[in-house]
Amino acid sequence: MNLGYARGNRLNQQFDFLEEYQVDEIFSDDNRSYEVFQDPESDYQRLLDYTEPGDCLVIAFLEVISRDYQMLLKCFDELEELGLEVIVLTSPDLTLVEWREVLSWIDKNDRLLHPRLIKLKLKQEKSRNKETYSVFSKDRDAKQLYRDVMWQLLGKRKLRVIAEQKGVPIETIYRIQQELKRVKLAGILAMCFFLAIATLKITENFSDNLWIQIVVCVITTIAILYNTLADDE
Repeated sequence: MNLGYARGNRLNQQFDFLEEYQVDEIFSDDNRSYEVFQDPESDYQRLLDYTEPGDCLVIAFLEVISRDYQMLLKCFDELEELGLEVIVLTSPDLTLVEWREVLSWIDKNDRLLHPRLIKLKLKQEKSRNKETYSVFSKDRDAKQLYRDVMWQLLGKRKLRVIAEQKGVPIETIYRIQQELKRVKLAGILAMCFFLAIATLKITENFSDNLWIQIVVCVITTIAILYNTLADDE
């Protein structure tokens, strides 16, 4: 039995692919994030419970499951344990075992390829991820994932844990973490600016000496920066 599954972006296109392939039944988790694969009430879990050994999971794109090689491998391991096959309609016709071999090779050897090609690939990936996962993203699912990652980073969760939970490369989580640090630093500097002005106004009430005012202002600003940044570290 061929069972179709759709999730994430371009849902209408996914449904068209699955209906054209004439799957026996279609399961869908709509625009839900990668956390859906850990949800026992999700359609994906219902699909797995519905299957029997020898059945086939049919998806339109690999990213329906994940964009991360390790997450894909983990998913394919689960499918193999259940005795299932997988068909990716927009990719070469490979068996589950062949997909696992390809993904394992890519995961282990990706950074051993030609350095210039890797540099170009990383540059393109960084640009694509920056456009995909940001607060200004046009993709509602990507925008929600960006906000979720921000909140988890504020909660001091580990990068790898977040990457595994959200099903995105750890490089993307690291990039979002750096953006969060820049936002926090900008907030700290803005706060110091306004506090410096307030300190000057207060100091004027006690002394007319400009140098005393400047020294008090500098000491106050340094103290605020030191305590804030030290706490952040």
